[in-house]
Amino acid sequence: MATVSEALSIALDHHIAGRVAEAETLYGRILEAVPGHPDASHLMGLLLAQTGRAAAALAHLDAAVAGDPASPTYHLNRGKVQDALGQTADAATSWLATLRRQPDHAEAAERLASALRVLAETAFDSGALASAAALYERVLALDPQNLSATFDAAMTAKGLGRLQEAARLAGIAARLDPTLLRARMAEAEARQALGQTERAVAALRPAVALDPAQGGCWASLCLLRNELGQRGAAVTAGRRAALAAPADTGLLVRLAAAQQIAEKTRAALAAARRGLSLDPASAELQLALGAALDALHALEAAGRALDRAGRLRPGD
Repeated sequence: MATVSEALSIALDHHIAGRVAEAETLYGRILEAVPGHPDASHLMGLLLAQTGRAAAALAHLDAAVAGDPASPTYHLNRGKVQDALGQTADAATSWLATLRRQPDHAEAAERLASALRVLAETAFDSGALASAAALYERVLALDPQNLSATFDAAMTAKGLGRLQEAARLAGIAARLDPTLLRARMAEAEARQALGQTERAVAALRPAVALDPAQGGCWASLCLLRNELGQRGAAVTAGRRAALAAPADTGLLVRLAAAQQIAEKTRAALAAARRGLSLDPASAELQLALGAALDALHALEAAGRALDRAGRLRPGD
């Protein structure tokens, strides 16, 4: 009579050769003789998973892990089946167990990072931002070059009000992919909120160089240049914003404001009038028009524009 080891070897030969029915029968006989045998449980679990019976496979892989919890392979394969069953958190736990037993296991590290990222995205979407941030931190510890996780972690930090962290992570994302304009804009926004105006400008410069038609970047530069007292540069940025999106009245409001600050009053008047031709009901543009007319001492016309702005926004 064959020993358990010999029977297991014969069953594995059948398995490798694709004789699935014979292998399953032999694995089953071994487990009848030695319930919970780790190797037989593991191989039976793999066979069942390979033939589309994941739920049944998991029970055998659980038995394999219980019989030999020191085996990194058992934890790895149990995680694969758990993941196939949609049990992402359990799969992550199994792959973490693999790495604890074999820290250099590349496949387990890759699978764990992917699972943690799914869990982080789920947490973010459900509004559990603190949990998402902790999960993204674990992802990046495993895979520091993961662009998507880095950018998503930046957005999570922003949602939590951790602006310094958001700026740092967005900057890393921009370095990982210099063409990712969203990362540069996110960094600039965070640094502006932190009062780091010059660093915000530095973040936006590459963005407008990559895509000169990016009206939002030019508009942000317009505001930042004004904050730095760089009036001419602010007007130039405002003009570029308006050229990039000529139908965006919000950009014309910013351009008119920059021109007014730079004492280019007639240009500010022209920008306000152009905006009002697109949106006559804009209180901001009526206000810009009134301010420009007032600076030109056209007081009666300025009064009418400001009166219209007041009627459009009575609570202001």
